[in-house]
Amino acid sequence: MSSAAGEHSSPAMGSWPGHAADRPFQRGYTTPPQERRAVADAHSTKLWLSTLLATVDQAVIVMIVIGCAWPVLWTGWHIVVGLTVAGFGVVLLGRQFRALECMAHEASHYNWTRANRRLNDQLATVLSCVPTGSRLDVYRASHLRHHRRFGTRDDPDLANYRQFGLEELDRSGILSFALDSLSRMPAYRRRWKETSGGLGRLPAMPFLWAVVLAIVPAGIVWGSWSAAFAATGVWLLGYGVLLPVVRFLGECNEHIYTGSQTVFDSTISNLGLMSRLFIHPHGDGYHTVHHLWPGVPHHRIRNLHRRLVVNDPEGYTARLRHRTRFLSSPVRGLRPEGRAGR
Repeated sequence: MSSAAGEHSSPAMGSWPGHAADRPFQRGYTTPPQERRAVADAHSTKLWLSTLLATVDQAVIVMIVIGCAWPVLWTGWHIVVGLTVAGFGVVLLGRQFRALECMAHEASHYNWTRANRRLNDQLATVLSCVPTGSRLDVYRASHLRHHRRFGTRDDPDLANYRQFGLEELDRSGILSFALDSLSRMPAYRRRWKETSGGLGRLPAMPFLWAVVLAIVPAGIVWGSWSAAFAATGVWLLGYGVLLPVVRFLGECNEHIYTGSQTVFDSTISNLGLMSRLFIHPHGDGYHTVHHLWPGVPHHRIRNLHRRLVVNDPEGYTARLRHRTRFLSSPVRGLRPEGRAGR
């Protein structure tokens, strides 16, 4: 999933080797005949499950903000414990907001429900878009252009990769990667603000959501306006600082356009534990399957990946580009005993 979808290409767009500026990349994968029924079945949605997961993600955010509000106000040596607890809470908040963005991404493909598209959009807006400050119709228009015009000058993700040099990030070590990424964050965040669409005339909606569901309740629970003030700080750090970082980490690992000719070859599946749990929640790490079949919802994508690993060893398993460690370069082919994603 790419949340910070840029609308305009950079001046150098189309200069990469093998990049057909006006013709989308070919799919690069043929579904085995014996798997076509399974692929078709994998497109079925479960509205109740998507609604439940987004609701739980919201509830966890609220509990983290309220739970971390009081410890940061402790005095004496207890303040170290309080700030440590709050620090862990802020990190978890970044993950939870990212999870809601992934659910908005699912809704952009009508993967909550295709039986009632209006309900799909209404529920996703309330449960996923309002807390994260995005607008589903604007995001959908940009993201579907990424799928339909993949690899062309109209591909908003390719524009981001070019503008921010995402393929050139220094992955030689944690510190070098962190410094290299941080140098790109100011411009990356500006682009996100310009292109996310916001919530129309209500760009403060995420803050209002936090006030109603977390900040004021924190003051009530702990009986202190100081706790409400602390809850505001915890929320601001999670939403305003950690979420953009987690979003950036997710986007920079999804594709390698250079030298690729097909969607299959230029898409990377991130199958490591940290990626699946923290950076790419709700199945977004199985990005190759997503680009092959965008209509497969989050609750079925992992099983479809595992099925193809077993049943298509030459066409899928041996060719799949993936990484299991965040800083590693992607490799091609899964080992038979390493059916990643289990």
